[in-house]
Amino acid sequence: MANDILAVYPGRDSALGLMSLFRNGLSLARTFAQPPAPLVEDLPRGDGRPVLVVPAFLAGDWATLALRRFLSQLGYRIETAKVTLNFGPTNRLIERLDGALLRAAHEAPIDIIGQSLGGVLARDLARRHPDRVRRVITLCSPIRVPITTPLAPAAQMLSAFYDPDWLARRHAIAGPIGVPVTALYSEDDGVVDWRECLQGDWPDCRNVRVSGAHATIGSSPSALAAIAHALSS
Repeated sequence: MANDILAVYPGRDSALGLMSLFRNGLSLARTFAQPPAPLVEDLPRGDGRPVLVVPAFLAGDWATLALRRFLSQLGYRIETAKVTLNFGPTNRLIERLDGALLRAAHEAPIDIIGQSLGGVLARDLARRHPDRVRRVITLCSPIRVPITTPLAPAAQMLSAFYDPDWLARRHAIAGPIGVPVTALYSEDDGVVDWRECLQGDWPDCRNVRVSGAHATIGSSPSALAAIAHALSS
């Protein structure tokens, strides 16, 4: 199963490639050097409930700092699975996410926000624990495999370490998962084909177009506004 194709390198004429990956890296570097100040005025406020944030592929909790600060300013309580680097759906990472969800949702269902692969893992988490999850919000998360991305070589190499049960159910993650989902996508993504981030026309599921690069979508003003409105619904 680990040898199945999970990701493919973009075609020769694709807008995705090494240059788009390089531009995403520059965007990420600029964001770390001068983080944008998120504006919370005129946005719906939180009520103190927990929100679990899951980082992207080859990133960790450090990469979601701007998003988590924004959510804290709105009034939410932030939870993480203490991820240093997200190498993909290994058994260890899945256990960490399960543990974080069960700890945070011991009183009431919570919201989960996942960026890129983190959103795919969030969908899987909600699908397996629908009674513990209130809503899922995905940020530039491709839900159908194989994923078209210049990161395909890394994803394919690491797939040998992925949990066999996750690999067996990975196609089901693209379908309805039993909880409301808001999927944010950007046509300026640059790392994945934005069309692979779109959900089907299912009840309580919305696709929302925002602007920004894949790597920095968690600090994009339009994405942050969409997140605030989705959490309040």
